Amino acid sequence: MLSAPVGYKTQSIDTSIDAEMYLFGLWRQMDLEQKEKLILRVLKKAAIFTLTGIKSLYPDASPNEIRYHYIRKRLGSNIAELLKSTTVYDRELMIEDPIYLARKVATFLELLKIPYYIGGSVASSFQGEVRFTEDLDLVISIHQSQTQSILNTFSQDFYISEIAVEDAMRGRTSSFNIIDLETTEKADIFVMRNDAFAQSKMARRQLYIPVNRPASDAIYLCSPEDTVLQKLVWYRMTKNESQRQWRDVLGVLKIQGDRLDFDYLQKWSGELSLSDLLETACTESGIELFF
Repeated sequence: MLSAPVGYKTQSIDTSIDAEMYLFGLWRQMDLEQKEKLILRVLKKAAIFTLTGIKSLYPDASPNEIRYHYIRKRLGSNIAELLKSTTVYDRELMIEDPIYLARKVATFLELLKIPYYIGGSVASSFQGEVRFTEDLDLVISIHQSQTQSILNTFSQDFYISEIAVEDAMRGRTSSFNIIDLETTEKADIFVMRNDAFAQSKMARRQLYIPVNRPASDAIYLCSPEDTVLQKLVWYRMTKNESQRQWRDVLGVLKIQGDRLDFDYLQKWSGELSLSDLLETACTESGIELFF
């Protein structure tokens, strides 16, 4: 049986320490392309299962009716009703995943010369423990003068609200949503704030270029250190109650280990008043830090 450092906690109470350490050891040896294949298996399985269930319940339903029930099941009744009332889409629903959506969105953003990176659970799945997610989180650095361009570019293939974009641009909200009409995958797009940490995260984004794939498939990911810090921020915002965010943090720390820039982590955890949370997370991940 493998031994773990004092304070180490497994991701799930029904997983033994030796089993988890063996599994995480296998994941640690994977490159990003191998990790992507693993993520895709997890993400697509749930979507296909949902669609199969809907088709069995409504065998005579039209493509639009199937589409409506699928959206309602995955994204909720409000979004299903919204898309039903604002769009007409008669083609067969295409099952895809947030990584497909990331590449599609990234292509448009590159054309508009809008810097971006992918964060949230998609980034943490690449960098840590793989888990299912319903949507995609992106951060963009955009100027007010680009608002109309982003509306014009995305409105052909996506549901996008001009009011929501304007609210995010003016700081009334932090983000706006887009929904791919072909796949119904949803992205939450956060407008980058004008502070030092936000600028640091954008400056440290990392380009993932899959092997033997076209250059257009490359996407920018949030750095592992910034994934940890941002998820600790979100965890604190939930008054330390979001076990999903905490588990994502531990997953990244356990997989990345000594590959992380701990000087950077300690600097920004201090700046963001996260030192206590980072220290606890490192202890539970088997990493010893000296603050």
